Amino acid sequence: MKQVKFLTVIAIVGALTLAACQDRLVMSDNSPFGEGVIRLGDTEVAEIDGTKIYLSDVERTAASQGLIEEGSPLTPGQPIFQKVLDELIDQRLLALDALRQSLDQEDETRRRLAAARERILGNILVENHLKNTVNETTIRRMYDEQASLRDRGDEVQARHILLKNEETAREIAKKLKDGEDFAALAREISEDEGSRDKGGNLGYFTNDMLEAKFTQVAFNTQKGEISDPFKTEYGWHILQVQNRRKAPQPTFEEMRSEILNFMTYDEIQNILKSLRAQGDIKLLFGQAVVSQSDTEETTDISENE
Repeated sequence: MKQVKFLTVIAIVGALTLAACQDRLVMSDNSPFGEGVIRLGDTEVAEIDGTKIYLSDVERTAASQGLIEEGSPLTPGQPIFQKVLDELIDQRLLALDALRQSLDQEDETRRRLAAARERILGNILVENHLKNTVNETTIRRMYDEQASLRDRGDEVQARHILLKNEETAREIAKKLKDGEDFAALAREISEDEGSRDKGGNLGYFTNDMLEAKFTQVAFNTQKGEISDPFKTEYGWHILQVQNRRKAPQPTFEEMRSEILNFMTYDEIQNILKSLRAQGDIKLLFGQAVVSQSDTEETTDISENE
């Protein structure tokens, strides 16, 4: 259920991106395509049957298609500009012809226009809320607040040789003690296909990344030392610790996208939760959905009885 909700929110966020506007003063009017709208600082780039297309229209559409970053400028000399402008001209011609045929007066058209208006209004509400709650300042603040929780402790870099039985493990341990090369033996006889070709190298890992018995031995073996043979659910191991270090903290740049997604999801959930609590909602079909709090209350009553 959580995954479905998350995908729903991601869709909302995507819609916000598509509907985001440039910071220009816009006044609404009742003309079909906003010919009477005042757009300070905007530039007319085309006129079709007395209606105009503006630079901001081209930029907004290009951003919605992922052709440019949101807020990035476009100039008429760019190939993307002409491509998008051509699309907008075709779209305007189709819409104008629909008006000439009075298709805007049909019931289905009115329903679809009303639904589009509803979506746009909802998107703008959420967009305005996110401007104040999810921005560079708040994202940075959350990163800093979570710094202490991201302490992953030490990391160990180790090689290992995986063997089928204890007898073979003891034989290899003796060869290593006599000075044979660990990496060469790993390439020759290790059962671990994932690390064998790398001389048994597992890279760096923390104590919660691998099987508990394995990491216990690894973190109790000193740098440069080779462990005695030991058994896990995968077989018999011999490991060599190559290095130890403090686990590196992810940078703000590495975490920014993850924090942004989390905060956006959280804030949209907060808005919806608040509006549902305040709204007068009546389900007029089937059985009403029971909230978790209602379920818990019913459970408590049943238990008391």
